[in-house]
This record gives sequence, structure tokens and C-alpha cells, in this order.
Amino acid sequence: MFAKKERLALGVDVGSSSVKLVELKEGEGGYRIARLALHPLPPGVVVERSIMDTTMVVEALKGLISSQRVKNKKAAVAVAGHSVIVKKVVFPKMTAKELEENLPIEAERYIPFEIRDVNLDYHVISSGDEEMEVLLVAAKRDLVDDYIALLREARLEPAVVDVDVFAIQGAFELNYPQETGDLVALCDIGASIMSINVVKAGESLFTRDISIGGNLYTEEIQKEFGVSFEEAEGVKLGRGMERVDPTKVERILDRVSHMVSMEIAKSLDFFSATYPEDKIKRLYPTGGSSKVPRLRDIIEERTKIPVEGLNPFNNLTAD
Repeated sequence: MFAKKERLALGVDVGSSSVKLVELKEGEGGYRIARLALHPLPPGVVVERSIMDTTMVVEALKGLISSQRVKNKKAAVAVAGHSVIVKKVVFPKMTAKELEENLPIEAERYIPFEIRDVNLDYHVISSGDEEMEVLLVAAKRDLVDDYIALLREARLEPAVVDVDVFAIQGAFELNYPQETGDLVALCDIGASIMSINVVKAGESLFTRDISIGGNLYTEEIQKEFGVSFEEAEGVKLGRGMERVDPTKVERILDRVSHMVSMEIAKSLDFFSATYPEDKIKRLYPTGGSSKVPRLRDIIEERTKIPVEGLNPFNNLTAD
């Protein structure tokens, strides 16, 4: 008898501006996209990755499942924001069993939350004679529980709870296998949070979350022209331009893009100070706000690093 290949989990992304769903299937030539859909969310439903209105998000997710006729019930979701901590730390050398037992005690020094209030995980990066380098991850239990409850209310079975920066790293490694040995910066520019992850050869060397994103563009357009958030969002995306001055819009977008690029540059300068021998070969922006006109050029000009948009479908086929 041949073993039946296990179905991949659905990917569910709950962002500040939309809920997204993707289903991949594995074939002989790699992965293909079986389903891909998005449902917009109004402002305030999800704030800095914390769900403010669970009912609305659940209904949006149920709508996607119904419209796409999804039969797969296993789902993977990722968390991010200030309730998630990723730190590279050094522990005394110990066995895997000892590390499991001592992790809560050792982690207390690095986590700004009560240890009983977080879910902990780790990855051993390297181990020497006396010390070991560990990637420590902590996520507040109430945040994780909210996402698990969300999936269950949508009649899905939680299979994986990942961290956003690592999910994007996985997408990069799947779609750019020829570049996994290079030192690259992955920059996810969402509606309210920007996440940076510097990676090489499958290892995350540096991560940082910054409270800036696409909503700042929208808010600045809103203030300048006295329009609603929804109208300003449309202008940011190039819609409704007949009601505004295009030159002013361009100036606003560039001004905010310079602010975004400055935050990226500050983070990468910190990385370079920590790893002075390593030079980042390329920067990959992703996320909805990474498509703002001229943003990539402004980031490249500020950081002096070649910038290329991360294509999450680069190595995938579609039905």
C-alpha cells in the first residue's frame, strides 16, 4: 500500500487591512497555488496585529472559506507585533532536555513579560565548549489564544502558530532557493507594523518590529485633503485622483517613504555595527505598503543596498 501524502495546512494571514487565505498543493515540480483570496477589513478591526473585533474577522474568514469552497480544515497562522519577542541569546551549554527544563528560568532575563504569560520556543543556532547561542521566541499567551480561537470559530483546526518574520523567511527560501546562502534583509511593510529580518543560510541573524506602516501614508493624505480614511486609502493606491492634487499626493508619499526608509536604515545600521564583517547583499521589501510608488527607490538611495520586491509566487505555479 502507498502512504497517502498529508495535505498542507491552509495559510491564513490576519493583517490590519485584510484577511488573506492561501492553499498550496505539492506536486512533482514543486508547489502550486490551489486557492488564493483576500477580504478587506475596515480600520480598527485589527490594530498592530491585535484583533479588536473577532466577530468581523471570523465572518471575513468564513466568507473566504465559503467562496473558495475550501475543504481542508488544517490552518497555519502567524503572529507579530509588540506581544512577540525574538532575541538571540547566549546560555550555558546544556543538553536538549536540560534546555527544555531550564528555558523558563533562563528566558526571564530577556523577556519583558511574566514568563507564565507567554508561550516560549527556541532554536539552537550554535553550541561551543561552554556556551550555546539560542534564538529565543516568546509570544504572549492571550495573543496566541486569540488567533487559535479565531481559527476554531471559523471551523478550522489550528495546525501551526508561527511568527510573521519566520513565515516570510520561509516564503523567501522557497521562492529564491538560489539566494539562500546570501546575506539578505527581508522587510515586511504592513499597514501598521514594519518587520525586518536579516537572514543567511536559513538562520535569522537579526529581527526588529517598528510601529510604522502604510496607514501613515493614508493618515497624511487624509489630513492634507480632509477626506475619509477609505477615500485616502484609495488615493494612496491611485484611485480617486481627480479629486486631489497629484503633485501634493506625490510629495506626501515621498515624505512618508523617507520616514520609512530612515527607520529601515537605522535598524540595518545597528545590524552592521553588530556584524561589521558582513555586508547585506540585497533588501527585499514585501507587504501591501511596499508597493507605494518610488518607495523602493527611496529605500535603496538611503541604505545603499540593492532593493528588489519579494515575489511570494516566484517559484510557484498556479491552477
